[in-house]
Parts: sequence; structure tokens; C-alpha cells
Amino acid sequence: MRFRRLSIRYRELGPGAVLRLYGDPWILPLPIPMARPEWRPPVDYCESNGELTVKIEVAGMTDDQFEILLYQDVLVIQGDRPWRSSGAEARFHLAEIRYGPFRLELPIPGDIDRERVTARYEQGFLTVHLPKAGPS
Repeated sequence: MRFRRLSIRYRELGPGAVLRLYGDPWILPLPIPMARPEWRPPVDYCESNGELTVKIEVAGMTDDQFEILLYQDVLVIQGDRPWRSSGAEARFHLAEIRYGPFRLELPIPGDIDRERVTARYEQGFLTVHLPKAGPS
């Protein structure tokens, strides 16, 4: 699992970002998403007195298939669940499990203690603990 703490704010840029700098009135002032991954895994994101907790359901992966980016204001978790072939003769009657790249972008409300952030992948769930800064 790759984990990086970034000391910059998160900003998504897309087509038209350069034109917005020059005040083109026909461009909306909202960020425009660029190419998006195919799917978004189910996530539980909760807050307690002492921390924020993110729990993502992503079975069938290993630690090294995740990348966690911690910006000043956003937690980005991305990865790629590989396709495992069922054989050349297989015919699917139902295919609901998603494979390929995914990406989650979760806002971080308030200050967290960036040095104590932990992540663990266990039994198909990736859990990230973001302890709050200061007294709880």
C-alpha cells in the first residue's frame, strides 16, 4: 500500500481551466471532471470525537494495489482490482462484480493529525483512521 502525505490543497482541473484564468464568461466556475474510473467501491465514512474513519469494501486485492493520497483537505484512495479470468469456455449468466481502476475522493472536515494516520487492509476491507488534531 502506497501512502503519501501532501502539503497542498486538492483541486480537480479539467478542460477549460486555462480559459477560466482569463475570465471567459461562457465557462462555468465549477471544476470539470476529467476521465473518471469505471467504478466506485462502497464506503462508510464516519466521525467520532477523536477521529474520522473510512472503511471501503474492496475484496480480492492486496496491499500493494492501493494508493492513498492525503491532501490538506481531501483523502484520495485509488486502486485497480484486476480481472481474473474464469477460463476461455466460461459464459457469464450474471456479472455484477466490478473490476479495473477505482477512485474515491473524500473531503476532510477540520484538522487531523497527519503523522498518526493509519491504514489496514483485512478481510476485503480497507480501513483508514484519521485521528483529529488537538484534544478530542
